[in-house]
Amino acid sequence: MYLVEKIGNLILVTFEGDVTHIEIDTIKNELKKIAEVAVDDVVVSFNFSQKKEPGLSFTLEQKINELLKFCHLSGLRVYSYRFE
Repeated sequence: MYLVEKIGNLILVTFEGDVTHIEIDTIKNELKKIAEVAVDDVVVSFNFSQKKEPGLSFTLEQKINELLKFCHLSGLRVYSYRFE
């Protein structure tokens, strides 16, 4: 599950557990729309909270890296933090 919300110049992306590749693409599209209309400099913040399940961490880490790369290539500044 995930949630994307824009609060002022902050874009907060919250994950709970694992997300699918389709959800990652949806998040990218939402970030792209926000980045296109952003007049001010926006900052993306990722909040990752997950259950301790074998194998989940590596898969989620790959998806996180995909989103971080997308933000970098889109010119979005990222501030990320985790809850584990």
